[in-house]
Amino acid sequence: MRNAQEEEPPDPQLVRLDNMLLAEGVAGPEKGGGAAAAVSAATSSGGMSPDSSLEHSDYKSKLSQIRNIYHTELEKYEQACSEFTTHVMNLLREQSRTRPVSPREIERMVAIIHRKFSSIQTQLKQSTCEAVMILRSRFLDARRKRRNFSKQATEVLNEYFYSHLSNPYPSEEAKEELAKQCSITMSQVSNWFGNKRIRYKKNIGKFQEEANLYAMKTALGATQSEESPHTPNSTG
Repeated sequence: MRNAQEEEPPDPQLVRLDNMLLAEGVAGPEKGGGAAAAVSAATSSGGMSPDSSLEHSDYKSKLSQIRNIYHTELEKYEQACSEFTTHVMNLLREQSRTRPVSPREIERMVAIIHRKFSSIQTQLKQSTCEAVMILRSRFLDARRKRRNFSKQATEVLNEYFYSHLSNPYPSEEAKEELAKQCSITMSQVSNWFGNKRIRYKKNIGKFQEEANLYAMKTALGATQSEESPHTPNSTG
């Protein structure tokens, strides 16, 4: 306690996290700030369609869940900090009957306790910011993907997916080739396959008809290739 540091200025990282949570609508009285920002960025090229409105509602719902979890955990930490501080102060008052305990000593002990609990709060705020950033990134990626993907690009990706259904994980070379064919980025290709695998596993029955359709197209293409005339070679 004698070596405890004097009161320090606010932690820059904590200030940055607080500002980020405030801007995203997680902290503070305003709600949905992050949702509004995401929608504004995602729909800058035009009005929102009914699908976009549904996505916006889904975004706000998930952001609200993050907000509720954050505030619930924050209240737990604040209550625990308050209870532990009161407990320590009561112990110091008991000790003051047998040894001198100055107000300065009590202040230093309280500062140490608050610093420990502050580090826990920093971890909570950091993980909450990461969750909001992931959610916002997925929302924006979904909007960009739906705006940029053409029907032909989706057809190419589906053909590859169903022709490699036993292992629908394209290599980096395959992603690069698919990106060129579809005029999209490799990151978009990776995101498309990740989302497609999740949707397929969740509802295999729904996608079975689509899988059969692409299997028939693949088989038909192979049959036509076999029936095409071949040039006889000299060693035949």
